[in-house]
Amino acid sequence: MKLTLIIVFLIIIVLYIWCIKPNQLTQERLSKIQPFISHYIAHRGLFDEKLSIPENSIPAFKRAVEHGFGIELDVRLTKDRELVVFHDATLLRMCGVNKKVEDLTYEELKEYRLDHTNHSIPILKEVLEVIDERVPVVIEIKAEKNSALTAELLNKKLGESHYHKDYCIESFRPFALKWYRDNRPEIIRGQLVSDYIKNRKKRSIFVSLILNGLLLNMFSRPDFIAYNYKCANIEKYKIMRKLFKFISAGWTFKSEEELEKVRDVFEIFIFDSFIPK
Repeated sequence: MKLTLIIVFLIIIVLYIWCIKPNQLTQERLSKIQPFISHYIAHRGLFDEKLSIPENSIPAFKRAVEHGFGIELDVRLTKDRELVVFHDATLLRMCGVNKKVEDLTYEELKEYRLDHTNHSIPILKEVLEVIDERVPVVIEIKAEKNSALTAELLNKKLGESHYHKDYCIESFRPFALKWYRDNRPEIIRGQLVSDYIKNRKKRSIFVSLILNGLLLNMFSRPDFIAYNYKCANIEKYKIMRKLFKFISAGWTFKSEEELEKVRDVFEIFIFDSFIPK
């Protein structure tokens, strides 16, 4: 009986390790990740509320390029299946209107202004033209539903824009990354993670436990894991770093001091609210 329990326990451990295993980092894939390691990444562009430069705005992306920083941005689907660069599911925080992005067309969204400025919500094509492949871009897929469809349309828009250089995909949604693994496996992909138990909102405890345990890595096989830098010493991430060779991205550093404290933990650094040295 005792031997059986030990065998079952070992099988469970092996299965868990197999499930959470990230993608194998070949020399080719490491070279593709290198631009993101060698640049600090400006979170939602190099925005500054004091300068009336809102997050995820054209001026924020222009400013990041001028400073030579990489860029992290968010994409969402509109009602008419256009891709806009916007973080939240609703316009409430950034535009003062309690409407969902997915319920509005792009033409309707253009009427709203970001954070009491004259800047509107940009379309992905416009942002890509501004960046013009001059700095690395981390594109986060935002989707409360239809994450695979968002991934598919993102890939189409990138193709139509002839954007090929130094971009990668990340998402909290494993099945958005799975779409890229199945259809564009050469593109670098990163799994965003959070404390899903503490911030589970409408998710069931079962789903939260699966996400918290990174069990869906078996579908997405991410090249890098991106997590809140404050979680650097959480045991599961420490164990993962010992078990597997993968790239760690830390978000979101808001001071030089925060960044320096865990510099030896992360390879990719996503920041806002200050200018890194």
